[in-house]
Amino acid sequence: MKRILTLAALAAIGPLASFVGCEGEPPVQTPENATAVASEVVSAAPSASTQPPPGAPSMSSCPPPPCLPTTSAVASASATPASSGAPSVETTLPVPPTAVARGNIVGTVTTQPAALQSQAVVYLEDGPNEDAPGHLQSVTIANRQMNFVPYVSVIAVGGKAVFVNDDPFPHNVFSPDNEKFNMGNIPQNGAHFRVFKAPGAYSLLCNLHPGMLGYLLVTPSTWAARGDPKGKFTMKHVPSGTYRITAWAPRQRPITKSVIVADGDVTVNVDIHR
Repeated sequence: MKRILTLAALAAIGPLASFVGCEGEPPVQTPENATAVASEVVSAAPSASTQPPPGAPSMSSCPPPPCLPTTSAVASASATPASSGAPSVETTLPVPPTAVARGNIVGTVTTQPAALQSQAVVYLEDGPNEDAPGHLQSVTIANRQMNFVPYVSVIAVGGKAVFVNDDPFPHNVFSPDNEKFNMGNIPQNGAHFRVFKAPGAYSLLCNLHPGMLGYLLVTPSTWAARGDPKGKFTMKHVPSGTYRITAWAPRQRPITKSVIVADGDVTVNVDIHR
């Protein structure tokens, strides 16, 4: 009888024990198991039951949400100009340098006597340095047949005058004007030179032949022009600006005027006398 009760009790308890075993805690996932599960989830294709209905937007075609720019991105954007597609003026359209306007100074120097007009010189007291003419840096003055040749010589400040003797006897060259100088005796076929560092007019004399006379004009700039037999002169390609122009001739009192140079010709007529 006891055996029958025991079997009956076991038959009643059996389903209950099986129910308790199914409701126990799930097994703990190890990191390896978690990786495997994640991998399976990512690589698994969506089932047909999860597909969106026709006409609904696909999750894969939706744009990502906007991101706030970082501090470095903002700084980079402020330092780099936005590209609008228009060409850069600095790189594709360089601005050429502005050309300096130029003009010519023309005119006539009148002297008394008129024979000195061919020896007149006009020059700029404050001539510009840009594109300065390359002449007037050196001049040769010869003692020839008891004369200084040429009668009037012109150099700019810093220029060199070379005195040569073409006569078969010695000559001397000196000047009592401005810095005053004496080149000493120059033998036949000899040559002496001097560099002039200050502007001014120098009369040239020879103490061996008192009748000899010549002139050396040292101008403050290389912008100078000589007069023709009628006293007409042309000073070409002077950069635009306002300058002081001086007219000089032997034994005449120099006169200085103001002149404004622009495009074209500007006329300056000067009447000088003793």
